[in-house]
Amino acid sequence: MKSNRSVSAAIGEYLVLGELLKRNVEAYLAHGETQKGWDVVIVTNESTRRVQVKTIDWPNQLAVNGNFSDGFDYLVVVLLDRVKPRSRFFVFAHAELDALLSAPNELRAGGKRTLTMSQKSMDSRVKLHEDNWKILVPPPTESKQEILHTGENSEA
Repeated sequence: MKSNRSVSAAIGEYLVLGELLKRNVEAYLAHGETQKGWDVVIVTNESTRRVQVKTIDWPNQLAVNGNFSDGFDYLVVVLLDRVKPRSRFFVFAHAELDALLSAPNELRAGGKRTLTMSQKSMDSRVKLHEDNWKILVPPPTESKQEILHTGENSEA
């Protein structure tokens, strides 16, 4: 199969969805162009979390380019290795990205910036983010019933 960006992007989005579903996270793919800035949504009773997925054909490509300013809460970078059977995943909170991205450059169209995924970068700056799925997994919530029973037991 010929390698192209839209195929790689679709593969990456489905891989991320699969990783979330394996972790019992209720998640759905965005459909079409209606959801600008995010590709997967995580749904809980309390909130929704928007996830942007960026996929590169690694190790042939080392740069993730895009407008990372808004439209999502989390970024998952998928290093799609078409030769080896295991892709790599790097999970970032939106607030962490600014320090990892290239400096803003007024000459780049649309405010695009770059996240470098070279081996050197992965060994230092982004290493802690590999398989960092825990930031996407919603914390378990207590029901009112559990809180009431806990309160009764502590007073006794």
